[in-house]
Amino acid sequence: MPPHQGRTCPGEGEAMAGILARVSAFLSTGQDLVLARVVSSTGSAPREAGARMIILADGRTEGTIGGGLVEATALREAARIIDEKRSALTRIAMTADDTAEAGMICGGTLEFLCEHVKADRDAVRVFDALRDDEELCRRNVLCTEFLSQGRHMLTLGRFLLNGGLHDEPPFPETLLDLIREAAGSVTGSAMMDIGGRRFCLDVLESRESLFIFGAGHVARETAALASHVGFRVSVLDDRSEFASPERFPFAETRVVDSFSGCLEGLAVEAGSYVVIVTRGHIHDKTVLEQAMRTRAGYIGMIGSRRKRDTIYKALLAEGFTEEELSRVHCPIGLPIETDSPEEIAVSIVGELINERALRRKGAP
Repeated sequence: MPPHQGRTCPGEGEAMAGILARVSAFLSTGQDLVLARVVSSTGSAPREAGARMIILADGRTEGTIGGGLVEATALREAARIIDEKRSALTRIAMTADDTAEAGMICGGTLEFLCEHVKADRDAVRVFDALRDDEELCRRNVLCTEFLSQGRHMLTLGRFLLNGGLHDEPPFPETLLDLIREAAGSVTGSAMMDIGGRRFCLDVLESRESLFIFGAGHVARETAALASHVGFRVSVLDDRSEFASPERFPFAETRVVDSFSGCLEGLAVEAGSYVVIVTRGHIHDKTVLEQAMRTRAGYIGMIGSRRKRDTIYKALLAEGFTEEELSRVHCPIGLPIETDSPEEIAVSIVGELINERALRRKGAP
């Protein structure tokens, strides 16, 4: 690996598609690459199955599969894989020394796949389609078939499984049914033997929609952080100078005539998140009463407990019930003893991440 190994690629940290979708950008420039992803982990392994990283031939990386020993091993593997044009599975057992260095209490095991991805027409087509589907917030499964040669493997083909198929694979329908069934039990990435053939299944969850009402300082920081961690963000305000693309480069912005009726025409579904951070409690109440009439899976409103109680009392008088109000997270965010916009945003997005993780695990 060249001396500058481990440098991150330009643009890392910007609002962008997930790592698998980002592969498309590099393949389009004719660059072969290594796509590393964790396919199993136990104990105190640094990352769970589904953690992914791109490694280019010059040593630049994007994403992470755990840092430390794991990532150093992946970088060494990548140099060989680029030369040999073969993929490999690697299993690492974290020893007491390894875990102590990583700050973990107990050991664990981690298995990761380093796949050689050649910048050919077929790979470009599949990863381009994957990128397009992610931009449309579609759930998808990337299915990669391998021919095993001991620890080493050769890629036989790829296709996307999303209800229909982007490319009809040379499989009987019975095998496709087995693949669909297997994909239903995968979180992140997994290696599986299906119908006597070997596959890596990468499940790409759809990007959840986050609607932020209000475009002030807290909204600006919240939008940026939420975009970085995979939410599809829309910001709405009645002030055009605030709800502008210049202030919110990582979000879609909408200027509304007023906050009355501001949810009309929005696709606020059961998987959507609503964050209310307007410039005053009157506007907050106006948005909240509309949000509670939607199926939004998460509704959060900024403010003190005193402000919350005042707004709740008014809404109860208007006919809302205690059960309906129990849906609302207020004060919004994880409890912190600070009040800067940046830190409040960390608190809010931390709660959003936790809610999303619980939902994906099926927690009530």
